[in-house]
Amino acid sequence: MDRVDPNSDLGLVHWVWDLLGKDELLSSVDPMLNNVYNEKEIECLMRVGLWCAHPDSRLRPSISQAIQVLKFEGSLPNLPIKMPMPTYSAAPDGLEVSSTSATMTNNSIDEVLWWLLR
Repeated sequence: MDRVDPNSDLGLVHWVWDLLGKDELLSSVDPMLNNVYNEKEIECLMRVGLWCAHPDSRLRPSISQAIQVLKFEGSLPNLPIKMPMPTYSAAPDGLEVSSTSATMTNNSIDEVLWWLLR
């Protein structure tokens, strides 16, 4: 499996979601771990990461929900095989909306996941 290029247009979240769809989440593990890891923990971590980065912010977990699943005290999220397309709703009249904060959030998520998977 090719490693993700952090400068790619695909982005880390898309890359990991593609691996989920191919049932190849373990391909995202850093080779420097020399195959010394718990597969169940990796799958849990990756699925929770994708859940937290879900394009529809209404479907993202709270911090307590994510932690509960990471501690194996809750069920793994049921994620779609393909990454859903982001949906946007129109802002109420008179409300100015900036896309900068959303872009920064998505980029921050990609950067954090990139550092975890490198």
